Amino acid sequence: MKKIFYSSMMMLLLFTSCENYLDVNEDQTNRADFTDLAPKQMLAGAINNYTNHQIITLGNYGNRAAYVWGLNSGYTSTDAAWTYTFDSSSYRTIFENSYLFADNFQDILDKETQFPNYSYHFGIAKVMKVMSMDYVTALYGDAPYTEAFNSAITAPKYDDDKTIIPALFKELDQAKAYFNSPSANVVGLGAEDIVFHGDLTKWKKFINTVELRLLLRLTKTTDAALVSLRTTRFAALNANKNFITEDVTVNPGFNTSTLNSRTPVFRAYGQNESFSAATSANLANAAGDFAARLVNGTLNDANITTGIVDPRRSRIFTLIGTSVVGNVQGVFPLTAISKIPTFYTGRTGASTEIANKNGAERDAYLMQAAESHFLQAEAIERGYLTGVAKAEFDAGVTASFNFYSRGFGTIVLAALNPTTYLASIAGKNGLDYTGSTNKISAIMTQKYIALAEWNGIELYIDHMRTGFPVLPLPFGVVQTNRPNRLIYPTSEYSSNSANVPNVSVGEIFTVNAKTPYYLQ
Repeated sequence: MKKIFYSSMMMLLLFTSCENYLDVNEDQTNRADFTDLAPKQMLAGAINNYTNHQIITLGNYGNRAAYVWGLNSGYTSTDAAWTYTFDSSSYRTIFENSYLFADNFQDILDKETQFPNYSYHFGIAKVMKVMSMDYVTALYGDAPYTEAFNSAITAPKYDDDKTIIPALFKELDQAKAYFNSPSANVVGLGAEDIVFHGDLTKWKKFINTVELRLLLRLTKTTDAALVSLRTTRFAALNANKNFITEDVTVNPGFNTSTLNSRTPVFRAYGQNESFSAATSANLANAAGDFAARLVNGTLNDANITTGIVDPRRSRIFTLIGTSVVGNVQGVFPLTAISKIPTFYTGRTGASTEIANKNGAERDAYLMQAAESHFLQAEAIERGYLTGVAKAEFDAGVTASFNFYSRGFGTIVLAALNPTTYLASIAGKNGLDYTGSTNKISAIMTQKYIALAEWNGIELYIDHMRTGFPVLPLPFGVVQTNRPNRLIYPTSEYSSNSANVPNVSVGEIFTVNAKTPYYLQ
């Protein structure tokens, strides 16, 4: 590993009439003027790179690992998420890109001495860097951290993930300090803030919500230091319960001009660059059998009693006949399977041209309001926060219905009624808060439905730490449980062999010293 500044897509160009963020596609360290770039010239590209990573790279693995997606008819695959034949080439870009994009933000932070008045930019860089490193520790455990972003160290040591976690919370504290105690001549956020458009209050709420997410990673840990950290941090967070209440979107000016200028969902799961055909990911990925049965209302077991057709289902998957047909993971389907719908790709409209425009220009989603409410519901249910868990549970369902009712581009959608749905699931174990014997199960199941496809990696981590929703294993795998982690990529074993831990396939399916902190 070495320190790199990488921009796969864009950089803010100052002194232009339109400030188009999507024009530049280069490694910015190759720029002759790199040392003179101000934080505002770097921030939009860094945010956009990370957003693409979360939605495409992390989302692809998460949706498969959490049984949201299966294979479409006519496709076969040896993907490790379905076969459990993991090795150092499996999902290697999760590790590699997490560091590339974390380093984008670190390079902004390294500008503080040169540009001391960019406090708000540094605060954003801090929280976004923490989000990148959070997924490294959750999916790999021990990782480079203290030496990872030092350009003088080409082979950084691996830190114990249990020491990285407290450091990430300190970085969140620093992010808050940048907003709460900015420099006297602080530079305001401009068009480079492609998330909240300069709204400092919303950024503070987002930082709190990210902290809440990370604290709930610690629900299962038995490590005394991390348990103490959880207690202390929740006590402080409880005194300032100020979390996001709206969907967090990213849009630097997505457009139809080139493939890389389009919103990440459409770029990966919509149409190819010439709009002549669906992407391979669109054609191959389809509904997983578990997710299909959940939204069809045909799951009836000790964990979930349904019988309720979810009104959101045709906006989560396409219907075949009158229902969602899912693929049993590990089976190569020969009959029709429900696909990714136009609501997800955004490719819908009165004409092909308008449909492509609607899809390509649509907002990307960094976090849904529904997730914020379900995080709060879980924290209250566990006694970590004060409040009414059912109220946040209902708010999470309502936020999800609002999300699936929101139009985009030229599209206006019929509103889905959350009140009717909440009444219909009353008494249903695993779906209704009051009617569930295990409230955490109900919270996780509703969160699963709300975030399916949009943030699959969170669903996978939630399942691993809570056990809910209870997911079947892919057909034909010999293992009796899901993998607790991924194996470090080949690039680390070749370039940082003296430091990278050796992880065997067997070790990822057992709890051991190499298992990520949140499962120990």
